[in-house]
Amino acid sequence: MIRRRPGRAAVLLLAAAALGTDLSAAARQGEVAHDLVYEGARVIDPETGLDAVRNIAVDGDRIAAVSEAALKGRRMIDARGLVAAPGFIDIHSHATTREAARYQAKDGVTTRLELEIGTWPVPAWYDAKQGRELLNYGSSAGHTALRYFIQKGEGAAGLAALRDPMEKFGAKEADAPLSDAAAQRLDILLDQGIREGAIGIGSGTQYTPGITRREMLDVTEVAAKTATCLFTHIRYGSLVEPDSAFEALQENIANAAVTGACVHVAHINSMAMRDAPFMATLMRKARGRGVDITTETYPWGGSVDAVRSHFFDPGWEQRWGVGVGDLQSRRTGKRLTQAAFDAMRAGTGDDGVIMHMNGEATIAALLKDSSVLVASDGGRIEGPNGHPRSAGTFAHLLGHYVREAGTLGLVGALRKITLMPAQRLEAFVPAMKRKGRLQPGMDADIVLFDPQTVGTRATYGDAARYSDGFRYVMVNGVLIVDGGALVEGVNPGRPVYSKYKS
Repeated sequence: MIRRRPGRAAVLLLAAAALGTDLSAAARQGEVAHDLVYEGARVIDPETGLDAVRNIAVDGDRIAAVSEAALKGRRMIDARGLVAAPGFIDIHSHATTREAARYQAKDGVTTRLELEIGTWPVPAWYDAKQGRELLNYGSSAGHTALRYFIQKGEGAAGLAALRDPMEKFGAKEADAPLSDAAAQRLDILLDQGIREGAIGIGSGTQYTPGITRREMLDVTEVAAKTATCLFTHIRYGSLVEPDSAFEALQENIANAAVTGACVHVAHINSMAMRDAPFMATLMRKARGRGVDITTETYPWGGSVDAVRSHFFDPGWEQRWGVGVGDLQSRRTGKRLTQAAFDAMRAGTGDDGVIMHMNGEATIAALLKDSSVLVASDGGRIEGPNGHPRSAGTFAHLLGHYVREAGTLGLVGALRKITLMPAQRLEAFVPAMKRKGRLQPGMDADIVLFDPQTVGTRATYGDAARYSDGFRYVMVNGVLIVDGGALVEGVNPGRPVYSKYKS
């Protein structure tokens, strides 16, 4: 990983730190100007509990000082009235385009990670992004993509078939179990991908019915042996037994207990619906017994689905706890009628829908649970009828659930999107030890927002809207949002790897 050489100010500050000298005092004594100083911000650092007005100095790609004393910078930014926090870490993002990154930057995101589905081959994914990214980036090794690659015979044919791993859900190979030889090959290549830098293993299990329970146990064992983590879209999303979300979660708890692996369950809100708070409690009890399992939610009541997928096989209304009128076309923005649903199910055109499955009470209960992270599950920006989570997850959390509804406090909300994801990953992702904190020596991924105006403009039916309130967003010491405006021509995003490549 290439880093800029520290400037004179950074060298003096690091030397002062080594001698036990106050960093800001050292800067004043030498009349050193930092690269940039934010003056008078309300600094919130979830790890130390700091919540006070401070000045922040940045040198190169690191935070040089967080001080009550005046600091001198070559650029001085008046941050009075703004909250300064560590940059937001989105551990569940399928967004891949530059356009999507711009929306995320305006939503306070500084690191976006594709961990639920992942990618294959791993080096090619990282190489394609080197020097081209607005945000820090990383991926897991894709279980579902890799098994498809193996089933296609590997080699050039398998690689040509991959492209976007998410395109392969619904392919006939996804419905087929692996042979013993293919299963052994899967484990070998997953291990290889992690050692090439992938952040654990991502599995879109529900989308791939051919994944047997034995295969999931073996894949979880690979996560355990590499001391990384399995990030999983669990096997079932259903309120009805058999094949319920409850059973799927129990499978993952059992696999984590048997193997000793870290397991992270994606978006429990959209898998367990109104039972999601109970599922979060179940995981919390398992952790109390030493099982390493966690989960996340996004703060929206709707999920994104495809009408021709097996999710909508007969009986779907009972499984999901919704009806046809709860489905909204992603093409037209209109709620479906039975006739429209039937035509979409039988047709060949765009079958994407937003399913409005969760009420405010469910989302609020998950957000109040101190063990539940917040992530977006966002994707590409696909016009006004896409899901607003792709553009406004974190602003919605801070604007609606903190300021308007009072569901949780500001410090607690920021913890869910900064420190908690960093701590979940840092045991096997060294870069995360420098993220999610606003302290001297940490990476200069910093967000400053107005707590009175922060909020999302993105809504269902008008999803392609930038969030409000974010005045400055910095990635590795480079401003990507400056005075509320996106900065053009910068690519400060850096790769985030597992411990095997860092």
